[in-house]
Amino acid sequence: MFEIFSYFDAWVIPTVFLASLALCGFAALKSDLFLNQDFMVRDLAAPQAQHTRPTPRVGGAAMIAALFLGGVLLSDQLQSDLKFALLSGLVVFFVGLREDVARDMSPKVRLVAAFISAALAIEVSGMMVPGLGLPQIDILFTSLLIALFVTLVWSAGTANALNLIDGLNGLASGYAILAAAGLFAIAGFTGETDIQLVSILLIAAMLGFFVVNWPFGCIFMGDAGAYGSGHVLAWLGIILMARNPDVAGVAVLLLLFWPVADTVFSIVRRRLGKQAAGQPDRSHFHHLVLHALQYLLEDRLGWLVDSRTRNSFASLILWPFMAAPIFFGVLFWDSPGKALVTFLFFSFLYVTTYIALKTYFVGRRIPFTMMLEPAETKLLGPDFEPSTFSGMYIQGSVAVDVQIFRGTSSNRWSLSTLADNARDLIWEEQFDSEIEAWEFFLMTARNFGMQAVMGPQLQRSALQDSTHSFGYDC
Repeated sequence: MFEIFSYFDAWVIPTVFLASLALCGFAALKSDLFLNQDFMVRDLAAPQAQHTRPTPRVGGAAMIAALFLGGVLLSDQLQSDLKFALLSGLVVFFVGLREDVARDMSPKVRLVAAFISAALAIEVSGMMVPGLGLPQIDILFTSLLIALFVTLVWSAGTANALNLIDGLNGLASGYAILAAAGLFAIAGFTGETDIQLVSILLIAAMLGFFVVNWPFGCIFMGDAGAYGSGHVLAWLGIILMARNPDVAGVAVLLLLFWPVADTVFSIVRRRLGKQAAGQPDRSHFHHLVLHALQYLLEDRLGWLVDSRTRNSFASLILWPFMAAPIFFGVLFWDSPGKALVTFLFFSFLYVTTYIALKTYFVGRRIPFTMMLEPAETKLLGPDFEPSTFSGMYIQGSVAVDVQIFRGTSSNRWSLSTLADNARDLIWEEQFDSEIEAWEFFLMTARNFGMQAVMGPQLQRSALQDSTHSFGYDC
C-alpha cells in the first residue's frame, strides 16, 4: 500500500501542508482584506450560522490552491483521466469562490456549476460510475443514460453535500481527511498510485487548513473549498471504480456516507415539513448534537464545554461516527454484499439516532438567564464614546436602537437597546471590543428573538441556541 512513497519525492507532502497553512494563516491574520461589513452581518444572521464573529471564508480556496501546487509539482505522476477530471472542478471552485467573496451566487447557481464540472469531468476523462458491484442493480448501468445520470448526481451531489455539512469547526475538513484516507487505502489495494498520490496531497492540504480552523474557527472553508474538495473526493472514487471492477461501488459509497446521508435526509424531512428542499435551517445532525451537548454536559462540565467550546467539541464527537462507515468501506472494498448490508445498517442507525436526538433534546428548554437592567439616564453624552456599530436594527416590523458605547476613561464597551413601548435596557456584560458587543447582540436577537433585546423583563428563560462564541483571538 505504501509503495507510493518510492515513486515521488516525499518533500512535496510537507510542502503542500505548509503552503496551505501559510495561506490560511495569512487570511486569518489579515482578515480585514477578506471581510465586508455588509456580508459579515448577512453571514452572522444566516439561519444555519454557527458563529458570531466575522470570519473570512477563503480557507478552502487557500487549501485548494495548495493542492493545485502539489498537483503541478507531481503532474507527471498523474494519469490524464484523473488529471483532467480533477481540473474540471475549477468551474464549481471559482463559482464558490465568487460566493465567498461577493455573496452573489445563489444555491441554484452553485448547484448548476457543480453539474457543469461533473459533465466536463465525464467528457474529458471518459469515465462514469460503472455500477455498485451488485448484479441486480448493475444491469441498469448498461444504459448509457442511467450511467450518465448517476455519475452526474454522484459528482455534483457529493460536492453539494460536503458544503452542507460544513457547519462546525473541523467538521467538513475532518470528514474530508478521513474520506481521503479511505480512498488512499483502497487505491493501495488496487495499485492505483496516482489516486493514492492525490489522496495524500488532499490530506496534507486539508490539514493545513484544519490547524487554523479547529478549534478556534479563525478561518472557514467557504464554498470554494467545500465544493472543490467534494468534487475531488467524488472523482477519486469514480475513477477508482471505473479502473478496477473489483472495487465495489457501494463500498466507495460508504466512504461518502455521512455527507450523502445528511443531504438526502435533509431533503426528505424538508419535503415532509412542506419546506423548500434547499431552505437552510438549524436541523442538521450536527445541530442536534449541539443541543445534546448543551443539555447533557454544560451543567456538569461547564469548565470544559460551554458556548465557546461547544462548536468544536461537537465536531470531536462526530468524527468517530463519520469514520465508522469509512472504516467498513475500506474493509469491504471488494465485498459488495457486505458493504450493502453495512450501508443499510448505518442508514438505519443515522435515521433512528436523528429522531432520538430530535425528540429528546430539541423539545427541552434549557435555563438561560440574560442579566439586564433598566437604563436610568440618557445613555450617550459628552462622557461617552459611541461605536460605529450603533444604529437601528430592524427585523421584520420590529426596530431596535442599538447603542454600543464606552466611557471616555474606560477601555470596556457597553451595550444597550432602546425600543418603543419598552424600557431601555443595558446589559451588565462588558465587552473588550465594540465588535464583540455587536456580535453578542446579533447572537441574542437570533437565538432568543427580538423580545429578548427590547422587553422590560430582567431575566429570560429560553432555549439557548448559541453555538460558537466570540472572544477567541486568532
